[in-house]
Amino acid sequence: MYPEMSSLSAGSFHIWMTYALVIVAILGFAIDRIKAEITALVLLVALLLLFELIPLKSRDGKVLLDTKDLLAGFANPALISVLALLVLGNGLWRTGALDWAIKQLFQRTGRSYKSAIFICFFVVFIASPFVNNTPVVVIFIPILETVVQRFSHSPSRVMMPLSFIAILAGMTTLVGSSTNLLVSGTMVELGLKPLEFFGFFVPGLVLAGVGLMYLLIATPLLLPRRSSPVRRFISGNHRRFITQFTVGNEAKLIGARICFNLLRIRGARLILVLRGEQRLIPPYQALAICEGDILIVMGTHDALAEAQTKFPKLMFTTSGKEALPSSKLESRAFLSNNQIVVEIMIAPGSQLIGLSLEEANFRSRYGCLVLGVEQHSRIARVLTGRTLLEGDVLVLQGDHESVERLRQHSGVVVLDGTARPLPGIGAAKMAGVIFVGVVLLSVSGILPIAAASILGVALMLLTGVLTLNQAVHALDRQIYLMVGASLALGMAMLKSGAAVYLADGVIGLIGDAGPAVILSMLFLLVALLTNVLSNNATAILLTPLSMGLASGLHTDPLPFALAVLFGANCSFATPIGYQTNLLVMGPGYYRFSDFVRLGLPLIAVLWATFSLFMPWYYGF
Repeated sequence: MYPEMSSLSAGSFHIWMTYALVIVAILGFAIDRIKAEITALVLLVALLLLFELIPLKSRDGKVLLDTKDLLAGFANPALISVLALLVLGNGLWRTGALDWAIKQLFQRTGRSYKSAIFICFFVVFIASPFVNNTPVVVIFIPILETVVQRFSHSPSRVMMPLSFIAILAGMTTLVGSSTNLLVSGTMVELGLKPLEFFGFFVPGLVLAGVGLMYLLIATPLLLPRRSSPVRRFISGNHRRFITQFTVGNEAKLIGARICFNLLRIRGARLILVLRGEQRLIPPYQALAICEGDILIVMGTHDALAEAQTKFPKLMFTTSGKEALPSSKLESRAFLSNNQIVVEIMIAPGSQLIGLSLEEANFRSRYGCLVLGVEQHSRIARVLTGRTLLEGDVLVLQGDHESVERLRQHSGVVVLDGTARPLPGIGAAKMAGVIFVGVVLLSVSGILPIAAASILGVALMLLTGVLTLNQAVHALDRQIYLMVGASLALGMAMLKSGAAVYLADGVIGLIGDAGPAVILSMLFLLVALLTNVLSNNATAILLTPLSMGLASGLHTDPLPFALAVLFGANCSFATPIGYQTNLLVMGPGYYRFSDFVRLGLPLIAVLWATFSLFMPWYYGF
């Protein structure tokens, strides 16, 4: 692929410096105390200085690698599509677009967390051999995010297995991965027969089955529980707020039987109903909701935000007799796409201390609705008439200007980490339509996944599903810098000849061994390189080498082609090894070392399985 490499000597300065930078990158990314962004920037600067100050040239004086080549990774279509898909997933999450899909899933699993996860992984394993595994993972990331959120589990326990299962299943057929197609295409270019669609299904299924067994056992042991810092702050059993609703002309509720989960929102519980002078307390027996009833509800931050969009005619009454203005124009403003929900704390010495919610009048003073109150972690039966105390936490809804006005108030502290946009009516349907359209365009081949995902982001911005600020905040700078710098390092390995020199050296050491040993070592070499280079580059680079080995040993070339194919699919030890690893890195809140911790042993297990099964299966 790179004919200029042959002109470089084995002792080339650039080769050894590239090896040194590979070691620095691995150590830097693996040490959690060093931020991945810092390691990526240091690596990128070192590469730019190395190849600009001491140019890499062929014998005819041609520069083989320059700044343009090194920075090309930052415009890599795979990286761009990952970032765009992060924005699309954020749009689905903010709008609650997956509620219907999750409802259907729970209807079939009996609201069992383990059953829901099993069904998701089973569908991924069945679909990945026949559909490119990247869009399959794209579909299931937001579904799994919603499942783990509703059950208060850690996303880090499911996101990496999602990627690994898709990769393992993709090993079984020709179209399961682009790597498989590249190996087959390279064989055709070398004058050999292409791989058949199910030509390696049995060995692929054996490796995938062993890999699944490993994940089942090792994932709970090796993967830490991680979640968003914001999620850890605003969720959990210790953060519950009390709020009051007045039932207006809300068709979804009037006539409904009174019960604890009346609103059918996770994290919200009905604790009392006021009907005129009556207080309806549990057990509610066969009573039904009437218009004008006041509901006293205990709920989480997220549950109160969901209630505001799910029941637009259910009026919050903590700010007075009617939280929403009587004017339709003003009322519509509180149901627009421009609203956010945020928590504030009453500061010591605040002039609000001692005032009731009616006297504080947040709506007219600051343009905010009070959705709920937590008073020193105590739950009051009724909020009307109760006074605010130092340290009380309130959940407020308003636009950005209203929240900014609150920041200027010396008597309250705005808890920025709790701010969450409130989706407008219809935003969920629009987000779902856009996401499905992106998946269909990419699966059908009408548009590459990068182009389809960018189109989806543009549509979410144009339709108001996301604001520009929300889209920008969804981007992950760690992924962008780490992947861009790692792709630059991979380019340096290819162009300098470091990858070929390493492969030749390893093959040279085992050249006199038997076919079984050579096959085993070839798999290991490819599996290690694919986690430093891209899987496709590794497959293209080493397929001709493997065919040369098979020819020299006068043996069937298929097992050697499969050693490259299976090895190149073992992209488990680094997030840059495969696109689906990049996709789950952000949603799973993973560090580089997490992939090493779970992925490296998986490679060892698959290597051992391959080394024992393949010689027996092909009669070596």
